[in-house]
Amino acid sequence: MLRGDSENRLVRTFRPRRRKLGPELSKVYERLMDEWSIAEHGPTLDLIEVFGNDNQVCLEIGCGRGDLAASFGPSHQDTNLIAIDIHTRGIANILQGIENHSLSNTRVVEGDVLVLLKRFADASLSDVWVFFPDPWPKPREQRRRLLRPDVVQELARVLKVGGVLRLATDIEDYWRKSITVVAENESFDIPEFSRPDWRIETVFERRGISEGRQPVDICWVRKGDQPT
Repeated sequence: MLRGDSENRLVRTFRPRRRKLGPELSKVYERLMDEWSIAEHGPTLDLIEVFGNDNQVCLEIGCGRGDLAASFGPSHQDTNLIAIDIHTRGIANILQGIENHSLSNTRVVEGDVLVLLKRFADASLSDVWVFFPDPWPKPREQRRRLLRPDVVQELARVLKVGGVLRLATDIEDYWRKSITVVAENESFDIPEFSRPDWRIETVFERRGISEGRQPVDICWVRKGDQPT
């Protein structure tokens, strides 16, 4: 697992950008957060207990405005999804989607995934999604990128054999260096360039395209060197 004397010593992968919610989303957040959220801190999660079933569980790291999670849940009722972000607006949007579509297969976490990952048992997740993460473009900042050796090792731990790590980014330096970092771990098969049909085009992706950046989707399958 990720180690450290305190969480303050974790190399954070995000820039805090707190924004106030409007009146409607504030009410949604206050009404639904307790029922549909998972705490970032705590003991190992029993995912069957969390969702009330033994369906596969996917983790979306950095749900942004919540567009993907809100669209995925209604069309994949047999798959459970946990969406985490440090920013409240996306969490509130997903909560609104849970209420609007009467979803039982979606949960949210407001917090840092480097903390949350400690709560997952070995080989407990089927998919991990890292879509348009903060690129941290400056050389001195790149140690903060999410797909770095210590985090990839933790993702390998929580993924089941045959589970999939997915990356989407429009930053060429990010995906090229991610391929190198994941290959060094040796827990994953060779990368495949493949975009899942359910990954909708988000506002961040559209912004990048308008600025001349093309998205790239890569996935890695967890190899079979751990018990399922």
